[in-house]
Amino acid sequence: MKRFVVFPNLTVSPAQRPNPYIQDYIEALNRLPDVRVINPAHKNPLLSLLPPSRWGDVFIFNWFESIPDFKYGPLQAVTATAFLLLQRIRGKKIVWMLHNKKPHAQGRDGMKTFLARLIAKNSSLIITHSEEGVRLVHDDFPYAAHKVHYIDHPTKCRLQLATAASTAEKKYDLLIWGTIARYKGIFEFVDYIRTNKIDHLRICIVGGASETVFKDLKAICPDNITLINQRPSFDELADYINQSEFVLCPYAPETILSSGMLMDSLSFGAKVIGPEVGSFKDYASNSLLNVYTFKSFNDIPGIAQRHKHDSVSLANYRKFLEENDWTHYAQKLAKLLGI
Repeated sequence: MKRFVVFPNLTVSPAQRPNPYIQDYIEALNRLPDVRVINPAHKNPLLSLLPPSRWGDVFIFNWFESIPDFKYGPLQAVTATAFLLLQRIRGKKIVWMLHNKKPHAQGRDGMKTFLARLIAKNSSLIITHSEEGVRLVHDDFPYAAHKVHYIDHPTKCRLQLATAASTAEKKYDLLIWGTIARYKGIFEFVDYIRTNKIDHLRICIVGGASETVFKDLKAICPDNITLINQRPSFDELADYINQSEFVLCPYAPETILSSGMLMDSLSFGAKVIGPEVGSFKDYASNSLLNVYTFKSFNDIPGIAQRHKHDSVSLANYRKFLEENDWTHYAQKLAKLLGI
């Protein structure tokens, strides 16, 4: 039996939702023969790994370089450094999941750079969900270039929800969904729409936000933007997507490599617009998908106009989604690990 540890496995309150990426990751590993994820969810996912009973054969670290952004970040960074080196000395396999070019949050940059270099040097494997991630490792961590592998961001097929909710009449041109946070480029895009008086695009922004963030965003939204402070269920999200011509991911290109929002949107058969970086750029050249990229916000109205009537092949989407589901991802990872 191979024992896996997946970080961070965070306990959330009943009012919150667990990170679906981590939950799906754990479930996919547990479906492999002779594999078990042994670390339970915990309010402090790093400190919960310190008891030797939770030391596995393989450690999978997501967002390791972002640990300085945690509560008591500097202390946790020191703890993470010692823990990583200990497991390396013990000969355990370490997998670094490289999700971003750099952490979204600003501050403690030196500490974050140190942790990125540390795990790049001491990992057994580096997994990234974009071709750009492979190039980043070659450029920034050349000593680790032989360890990096590109595997598509795994996802699920939810086309049955899309079919059930499909409607010929579109209520919105652009849909932005997901947690509303300042680093996601939403404020900048809304400001662009307002400043340039682009009032012909019908835009919906739906997602959970703190009271302060929602109030600040609502204050700058023009009349053609519908703002909804709601964390939609997947059934509700299917309705929003089917009422929209496109899903828009207005992310800043400086940090993003891959996106759960992109993959979840594709799982519903959505046409997606995103920045010309990372997995967005990869999938814009994938003939199975309808993904379009922008270099600046100025490109977005034209993309929406030119591709409004592009048809989506659900058969092509289904092929892509089934080839890149969580089961196939876990099998590919196990093969790379030699288990």
